Amino acid sequence: MSKDRTIPGAPATGAAFGGGRAVAANRLPTAPRERKPALAALAVLLILAGSLATMILVTKSGNRVSVVRVAGTTIAAGSKLDTRQFVEASVAKDSSINYVLWSQLGRLQGQVTYNTLVKNSLLTGDMLNDQSGASAGAVPGTTLMGVQVKQGHYPTREMYPGDKFTLYTETVTPGQNGQSATTNWVSQGTVTLVDRDDAETMTATIAVPTDKVLMVANAADLMLTKTFG
Repeated sequence: MSKDRTIPGAPATGAAFGGGRAVAANRLPTAPRERKPALAALAVLLILAGSLATMILVTKSGNRVSVVRVAGTTIAAGSKLDTRQFVEASVAKDSSINYVLWSQLGRLQGQVTYNTLVKNSLLTGDMLNDQSGASAGAVPGTTLMGVQVKQGHYPTREMYPGDKFTLYTETVTPGQNGQSATTNWVSQGTVTLVDRDDAETMTATIAVPTDKVLMVANAADLMLTKTFG
């Protein structure tokens, strides 16, 4: 004959489970967590945008080149160049612009400018004459030199790069025993105009036969004539 062993004052087993269900039933319902897919998508887009910006910056920094820049002094057309007149600059690589690279600086020594080089400007190949002979009239046996020809000693509105002219030099022979000096104009052959400015006293770059350079440089005055036909 079995006897139930119970502890006085302890609740019955069924009552205990029933009481647990009662407690659970009395809890307040919890609202389901609201999902925000729009915010999540925005976060992903921001991350992607940041990554893309970083890639662009890295790419651009890797596509820069060192080029030649004119220093703080403007260089006049017809001047011989010195490498000390230039400084290094870093620019974005652009295949459409013919920059003179910093690694090519040594090639500029002794060259003659094809145009006026404005201070702080980036140097391009088009701004220089071509010592290999590609410039208008710069052929083997000629030397490029800068000259000044005063107004009235050249044909106005007929001076174009590549045109050929006859160059005359004026020599002055001092007179003896109080006599007046003698002036002679001597033809130095054909020269080719490479570049010029528009001032009344024209500064021009011309291709002169090499054996005539000293004669032209020592002349008291110069004159250019142009023959048609």
